Amino acid sequence: MSKTLAGLCSACLILIWPLVCIAQQTSAVQGQPLQPSVDQSSAPAQPAGSQDVFSYSYLQVNRLSEQSYAFNSLSAGNGLRFAYDFPDQVYVFGEWNSLNFDRLPGSHDLAGLGVGAHQQYNASTSFYVNLSYLRDQLSGSLGGARDYYWRLSYGFQSHLSSFVGLTAAILTERNTDFGRRPFGERLGLIFGGSMTALTVSAEHTNNGNRLEAALNWYYK
Repeated sequence: MSKTLAGLCSACLILIWPLVCIAQQTSAVQGQPLQPSVDQSSAPAQPAGSQDVFSYSYLQVNRLSEQSYAFNSLSAGNGLRFAYDFPDQVYVFGEWNSLNFDRLPGSHDLAGLGVGAHQQYNASTSFYVNLSYLRDQLSGSLGGARDYYWRLSYGFQSHLSSFVGLTAAILTERNTDFGRRPFGERLGLIFGGSMTALTVSAEHTNNGNRLEAALNWYYK
């Protein structure tokens, strides 16, 4: 029951967050005095190309801890992730993690490639969707089996203040062999600025929980 409630809460948060943003914009506009009209021809030209309040071009180092009911074990380790955002708000990314089991005599490596798209919703919030293809491979001491699967995520990032942000997503992983994960939810906090940021997040799926601490360097 608690797992179902957690999933429903995350899904509701993603669905109602645009309404929260609209309410904030409306209250801000109502609190501003009326301004005299300005000749549009005298306004400075805006730079070409679309922008987003969040950068999707970054290099990431992370620490991931993953619980797996399928293996009845916890695994943890470090990883890397690289993402590059094109001017049309489409980005590509690659990721790799090496995780050691605590109850099994071995480890597993997780690697994948993906593509996504993002859109700025307002001055503080950005929504995104991405699709990735991943490979989860056990070490030779555990037989070397491989699990190839798809992961689809939809979520948002939003600034709560100049230093703290909120991120949430719903996800599904398909064609998995190492445990079923048809639905999951992710919730985290972002600490930092426009150049570097630390994201601490928790993720829940039918096959267990994941905890991640990720340090991002935004290079563009």
